[in-house]
Amino acid sequence: DIVVPSINAGKVQNKGYELTVTTQNTKGILEWITNFNFSYNKNKVISLNDSVPLYTGSIGLNQNLAIQKAGYPVSSFYGFITNGIFQSQAEVDKYAVQVPGNDPNNRTSAGDVKFRDINNDGKIDDDDRTYIGNSSPRFIFAMNNSFAYKGIDLSIFIQGVQGNEIFNANRIYQEGMAVAQNQTKAVLNRWSPTYASTTMPRAVFNDPNKNTRVSDRFIEDGSYLKIKAVTLGYNLPAKLISKAKLQTARIYLSAQNLYTFTNYSGFDPEVGVGGIDLNVYPVTRTISAGINLIF
Repeated sequence: DIVVPSINAGKVQNKGYELTVTTQNTKGILEWITNFNFSYNKNKVISLNDSVPLYTGSIGLNQNLAIQKAGYPVSSFYGFITNGIFQSQAEVDKYAVQVPGNDPNNRTSAGDVKFRDINNDGKIDDDDRTYIGNSSPRFIFAMNNSFAYKGIDLSIFIQGVQGNEIFNANRIYQEGMAVAQNQTKAVLNRWSPTYASTTMPRAVFNDPNKNTRVSDRFIEDGSYLKIKAVTLGYNLPAKLISKAKLQTARIYLSAQNLYTFTNYSGFDPEVGVGGIDLNVYPVTRTISAGINLIF
């Protein structure tokens, strides 16, 4: 057999800029220094040395949710576009065919998710998949402020990203309502014959309509701003510590990952490269106190 080796034949374009600013805001008794960093980047795949795209981002269930394709950003999310919830069987019958049949438990029915017929061929299939999101942030920024006043020091570090999407794959399982397992409280808003939800589909065993297929249903805004680290310290006066034959003595209180401002519904929007949140362990909030002594 002839074995064709893998080669790095693709071309990717990155365009952007980065800005770093350091300022001395005040001097004297109160000293305040700011360090600020801001970067912008836009990337896209130029070519793959082939016309066939690469599907990546496997999450099991025979589903790949990302694509490498010329003209698209790197690792773009790729899937179906939702178009509401069917409210009646008559509405299902007038729409493009999703899952045909006569058994209400094994076909598209009222309460299922509508998926957009991108190519207008009257049926929903893999040809209706399209670009649904970009995992790469448009902007990345960070700022650190340092203060010093009569032996007291304070530093505050914040960091964030803007303009990226996250595929919250946890919701496929936590809001799928296809098997007997724990679900989030969001499913309390699900469609039923007595409640015409327009956002959450029906609960049905085995998900015959594939409501949990890769789609923009699970795409969320990944932008966030984090108070990443805060440290407050106090250097004891030299007159006080000299009696203990110490050079310096500093007491401090520190907090890591103190708070996150975000619209993301998952545990933590800081999910890493690729933007897929599937059982990603969130960073922990740590608060510590201590004393540094130099003899």
